[in-house]
Order: sequence, then structure tokens, then C-alpha cells
Amino acid sequence: MYFRQFLTRETFALTYLLADPRNRDAVVIDPQPRQDELILSLLAERELGLTLVLRTHLHQHESNDCDALCRHTGAELVVGALARCDSARRKVKHGDTLVFGDEVLRVLATPGHTPGSVSYLWRDRLFCGDALAIRACVAADDPESDLGHIYDSVTRQLFLLPDETLVFPGHEVDGRTVSTIAEERQRNPYFAGRSRDAFAALLAQHKPASAPSGVPALSL
Repeated sequence: MYFRQFLTRETFALTYLLADPRNRDAVVIDPQPRQDELILSLLAERELGLTLVLRTHLHQHESNDCDALCRHTGAELVVGALARCDSARRKVKHGDTLVFGDEVLRVLATPGHTPGSVSYLWRDRLFCGDALAIRACVAADDPESDLGHIYDSVTRQLFLLPDETLVFPGHEVDGRTVSTIAEERQRNPYFAGRSRDAFAALLAQHKPASAPSGVPALSL
């Protein structure tokens, strides 16, 4: 398999490119603005065809910036079933599967950060966008966010995955770009040992100040 992780330093956002080299099918997860040229260059270099552009979430105030990439490649834009995106060719719900080459991605509904947030599970790797951050919690002061749903998605969905599952989040935190389910379950200070009410109270007290939109709160 071919796997690349890209960091956009202005926003600490992470993008992922996966491909099956035998069938030459590729998918990209959460491409960022102005990344089209980089992605297209890598696809050409590896002689890969982009089949799916996957978004873990979309905010109401964001314009969809994947249309050009989809036009250039013929890839389908995929979003969660509850996401507001008229240009998406496919909307997925919990339990759906997405196929590229001989590989399969499983869709997990992880609402909270936005109502339509989803995560994608591939082999032992979880691509969770802003549903779960490394030893942190994504700022939840957006009108679309729901603290109770964030807690439920993490504790009743993601934390039930095997300990060794690799967590690839939507943003770098303190220089880190990958974690594991075991580490987050045991050591994430926002969730470990906290009830739903305690989580909401803690997050209300610790909102990040002057952080760019979408950048996670730092660890406590």
C-alpha cells in the first residue's frame, strides 16, 4: 500500500493519501485548500487514479474546496449523510463501506464536532478528522458542535476499537500526528475517567484562546 500524510502548517491540518499500487486506485482524505497541485503531482508520479475524495466533516461557513480536484480526476466527493454539501456525489452513513482497488474503508458515524462528522477505518488505521485529537479535544464553540455527541462518539464508538488501532487525526497537536486508541482512551485528559457531564463542564472551562478555526485545544 501507498500511504502519505501531509501537514498544512498554517492551520496544522492533516491530509491523507492512500492507494492500492496493484490496481492503481487512490483516495484522499480531507484535502486542504491549495493542495490540488501537490496531490495531482503525486498521483502522476505514481501513476495512480484518484477515485474518491473523502471529507470527515464540513462546516456551514466553509465552501467546498474539493470541486476542482474532483473535476481534474473524475473522483467522487464523499461526505457524511448529514453533511450540508450539494456537490457531494455520495453521502455515507454508519456501517457503509468504500472500496478502492482491493482495499476497503469502513464508515463510522462520529457526530459532535459537526452533525455530519464521520470517520474512516482502514485496516488498523482510523482517520477521524476532528472527532478525536491527540491528548486533546477539538474546540467545540461552533454553533454546529454538540458536546454530548462529541463525548458519545469518542467513548461509545472510537474507544471500542482495538487498542492497537492507529489514530490519524485532522490536526497536528504539539508536533504529534499519530496516536493509538489505547493511548487516547487511557491518557486523553478530556475523556479518560470522565463522565459525560464532567467532560462538558471541563471543556466549557478550557476553550483555546486565539486559535485558528479548527485547531484543537492543547492538552491540559
